Amino acid sequence: MFLCLHVASSISVGAPLGCLFIAFSLDRIGRISTFKFSLWPCVIGWMLIALAFNPNIIIIGRLLTGFSMSVGTNSANVYMAEISSPKLRGSMMSIGSVMLSFGVLSMYCTGLYLHWRVVAWIAFVGAFLPILMTAFWTPESPVWLIHKGQDVKALKSLKYFKSSKHSVGVQESFNEMKNIKEKKDLLINKDIENSNVFRRIAWNLSKPTVFKPALFMIVFFVLQQFTGIYTFQFHAIKMLQEVTQGINIKYATLLFGLFRFLLSFVATGMLHNYGRRPLCMISGIIMGITLFISGLCFYLRSQGDDSIIIAWVSLLCMLLYISAGSVGIMLIPWILPSEMFPTEVKGLFIGPIMAWCNAVMFVAVHFYEDLKGILGGMLGILWFYSFISILSVFFVWLFIPETHKKKLSEIEDYFKDNTLYLLRKKKTVKNEQL
Repeated sequence: MFLCLHVASSISVGAPLGCLFIAFSLDRIGRISTFKFSLWPCVIGWMLIALAFNPNIIIIGRLLTGFSMSVGTNSANVYMAEISSPKLRGSMMSIGSVMLSFGVLSMYCTGLYLHWRVVAWIAFVGAFLPILMTAFWTPESPVWLIHKGQDVKALKSLKYFKSSKHSVGVQESFNEMKNIKEKKDLLINKDIENSNVFRRIAWNLSKPTVFKPALFMIVFFVLQQFTGIYTFQFHAIKMLQEVTQGINIKYATLLFGLFRFLLSFVATGMLHNYGRRPLCMISGIIMGITLFISGLCFYLRSQGDDSIIIAWVSLLCMLLYISAGSVGIMLIPWILPSEMFPTEVKGLFIGPIMAWCNAVMFVAVHFYEDLKGILGGMLGILWFYSFISILSVFFVWLFIPETHKKKLSEIEDYFKDNTLYLLRKKKTVKNEQL
């Protein structure tokens, strides 16, 4: 059991290290270059797992894949946020969730019928393919290139992302980005910009456009992890065995993976059409209700009621729980930092914020059994996760601004004058791009 916990949670040890790495790499070498770098630890990690001759090698492999996952997903989110239009930004950034869900489903399917080394080699091939793809496509973010003074490359990158029928707007978009960059240059303290990273972080935290989203995301990620949505992902088989006694656990696990995969497509469509706030709040409400009902079923079974109906209700509730989480609480908090932080500090702050999230994830996953013991078993866990799910709804309702179809400059302007979303100042927004 102790070894299993180490293997399950080791990925969350490597992830914070990756997040701290991008605090230096995103601004220095670029968004897409950071993503390309992240692919190699992933390939090496899966190769080590496939060739492992003792558990320590598996843990090292998991550390590398965890490092790669955090570097790759966060650099990709920043990249997608900067190359996408406000209308398409949410659905484009959710593509990673679709691919992750497909990977989880693939691992569940192959893991049930193939040896774990074969599964690791399949993952190795899947990790190697993006290296070939990014070697020939994917130019650097035009926003980052403009901030680095590489105007010729930025214009070329913009032309790549805009179709021929929109070619007239390329120069206009370039000029808007350039104007915003020049305005911000006037406000930059050159001494601070050339100082060490800790002084730069401290100075930027004095700005409401930085410390407000940073504080909101620190709290939001704690709430996200203790809704149990990621703990369930890491301990799916073990938790399903306890919650849905009487049902074939193999098929229940496959059903869980299939639901998550299908719902990731639904989430992509919903993020295109609906705001972040309503999706998060509806998601949290459904998660809270289904977890409470699952806990009630567990309580009835502990009192001697072994009805098959209770087992199926428990399974249905857990499927609804993971489905609701997939379109809201599981996905949206990862998108928000790339939208809410100003462009010039994304590399500096997204890394530490994501490191915090992964550190909390490690605590939630690694100490799951300890928390279950403190709360009196599975019943306490289910109702605790239910309470945190509802608490997250109130937090979003009070503090998280709507970023759907908003330009990045509009989101930045919001934090200058607002803290509580319900008391926000409504004013005419400047017509600026990014």
